[in-house]
Amino acid sequence: MTILHLGHQPADLGGIEPALMSTDPAGFDADLDVNAVKFTGGRSHSSAFSLAFPPPAGDLWLQVRLRAPDTSSADFYYKDVSVLAFRDASGNTVAELRGRKSTPTIFARASGDTVTDGANGIDKGTGTVHWINVRVAVGADITIELHDGAGLMSSATAANTAGKGKPVSAVFGNTNMHSHFGDATWYYAHIAVLDGTPTIGRRFARQVPGMAGAHSQWAGTLAALGDGNIATRMSSDTAGQRQSATLAGPAGPSGAAIAAVHIKAVAQAGTSGPGSLAGFLRIGGVDHDASAAALSSAVPEQVIFSWPQNPGDGAVWTDATLPAEIGLLSAP
Repeated sequence: MTILHLGHQPADLGGIEPALMSTDPAGFDADLDVNAVKFTGGRSHSSAFSLAFPPPAGDLWLQVRLRAPDTSSADFYYKDVSVLAFRDASGNTVAELRGRKSTPTIFARASGDTVTDGANGIDKGTGTVHWINVRVAVGADITIELHDGAGLMSSATAANTAGKGKPVSAVFGNTNMHSHFGDATWYYAHIAVLDGTPTIGRRFARQVPGMAGAHSQWAGTLAALGDGNIATRMSSDTAGQRQSATLAGPAGPSGAAIAAVHIKAVAQAGTSGPGSLAGFLRIGGVDHDASAAALSSAVPEQVIFSWPQNPGDGAVWTDATLPAEIGLLSAP
């Protein structure tokens, strides 16, 4: 499984400020996280936000939990709107989820040589929770599929002889989300983007560093690694230094199958010193390192390290064998 993006925190998304984060349990799955992105506004509300990711090698899959606006007349969009647009490296829109003014429906649109709209769609509903899963395939044709949970609700295909590229960003239009004259409230959470692996049926539980672990060689405070603020950091100026921590927060539904354990960091190389980063798991007093990833010195970037099996014994993960600590290793 190749992960291109994980998360809905302000550090994960462009256009989201800390003030938009809410702990209202209506907005998120408490088995997976502790907050959601919350919007409240009238029918002309407009607050687009976005995420960027590397181009996928295979089909792109995106998942997001959307809780629709909560007013009785919020079923309908105020105008025809772009709910979610996928764009290539040249800024071309290759596929979209659209909202119809005349019905409370979210449907698929492929934007190749011509624009093709899919039939049917998701009935947005009032205060309804949708686990939206979207597949976008770009080649000689552009195909988009919209799933509500596991159900295929709308799909569209358009020829792509003009050669539009694979998506590298997704923009949530978040505009005119309802037709009600007064304010309504809606939420986004649990955003994931995978390369070639369906998001249907998958969930990602987000934990953050808790207490200091066996290694404390980096400068700064451990709280900086879990506060979601890029401006607060820990740092290492010498290759081979380790920083580890126990974990706090939701661990996912008890007894559910665990496909993998991932460490996500937002990191940046300095102008001198170590230029790479590796994640590691500490199990039974032993550190298990992932391959190091080179970092940019220009801007912070998301880096993800993954373990599909327990590196201690090669077995599948269970609730009982999850690592006691996770950590980061500065590398040359």
